Amino acid sequence: MKMLSQYEVDIITHGIELSWTTWGKMRGETLVTGDINYVKSENGRGFERIFSVNIKDNQAFRVQQMIALIKAGIMPDSMLITPNTQPGNLTDILSSKGFIIDDADPCMMLHLDDYEEKTSEHTGLSISSVTDKSMLADWLNIVNTALFGCELVMLEQFNDLLILDNTYFYLGLIHGKPVTACMAITDGDTSVLEMVATLDGYRRHGFASATINKALMDLRHKNIKTTSLRAESDGVGLYKKLGFKECFKRVVASCDWKTVHRKSCPCHMEREKIEQVKQIFRETGSITEFVLEMSRQNVIGRKIWYEPRENAIYITKQYACDFGGGCASNNTLIGQRCHCDYVNHLTEHVPMSYCKGAAHFYEPMFLPLFGGHVQIEAVQTVLSGADECIFRIKL
Repeated sequence: MKMLSQYEVDIITHGIELSWTTWGKMRGETLVTGDINYVKSENGRGFERIFSVNIKDNQAFRVQQMIALIKAGIMPDSMLITPNTQPGNLTDILSSKGFIIDDADPCMMLHLDDYEEKTSEHTGLSISSVTDKSMLADWLNIVNTALFGCELVMLEQFNDLLILDNTYFYLGLIHGKPVTACMAITDGDTSVLEMVATLDGYRRHGFASATINKALMDLRHKNIKTTSLRAESDGVGLYKKLGFKECFKRVVASCDWKTVHRKSCPCHMEREKIEQVKQIFRETGSITEFVLEMSRQNVIGRKIWYEPRENAIYITKQYACDFGGGCASNNTLIGQRCHCDYVNHLTEHVPMSYCKGAAHFYEPMFLPLFGGHVQIEAVQTVLSGADECIFRIKL
């Protein structure tokens, strides 16, 4: 097998960036660039993904901060990882932090000078360039039906892309019925092929191949030298027949919300504190006495108390600023009182679900005493707009 070249990696990586920066031009989408590039939907529907990570400095902190912003809902909860991604071991890091890694499908590329034009044997097939909103509606119906399985993107959003100078939409019709679609996006002498979709019942008849052929020939006539794509497993055979070469696996890391809060929080309870609490528990005869002694010794939190009707222990967390912590550049309650260095620079409120990790922080202290059935949860947090953070340990 021919060795993968850096040139091929760069072409495909550029294609990924070209696609996602294009999606970011749709209304309702926000494109954010920097050492972490991502597209975020403004209403929770549409395209979302971290598509490029190039963290070179302070990598451990920045990666942990990225995970924190994902948990806070500020960044998308999935990302693309390529051979150009930095840090180079990001896949392993994310896997250990509660992300699901999917590397089943390949990224592919084609040198258009090597492409041989294909002729279709289907006399009833016609292929048209999409030039107006009516044709675009047919095109999008195929994409939403065959590719997404739902109305993921609205017509007006793709119409924002239709009017761009570097986007080209193609529609394949059999006896006048729209059945297959694709699009190409260009930048300089390279391009990326996107949104290849064919309605169920019209697949494996060469309709998609003929439509892609039209797109590829148009690209070559525009003096485009290369094109790339991210293939789904069921389309790899088609692309190989057209001359595309598999270059590397498309790695997608997706947040596993069932485990990420437990695995990703880097904070740990001090062993000395855990042993101190165990000793207090052994020396007291009831939960009420235990909590009173915890309070007297000021073991943890600004305040700790027991609610017998709920059979629950409550803890009010200490403020970060009481220990010289917090974010000096953020004068809000979040900045001064939140212990989490990854989000206390924020000024907007963060969903309370983010603090599930902080709830897990208390598990090593209370689970050995009261068993695994104990429920620990945030009642209110500074991040979500409260004046202080309160956690409940339901026994």
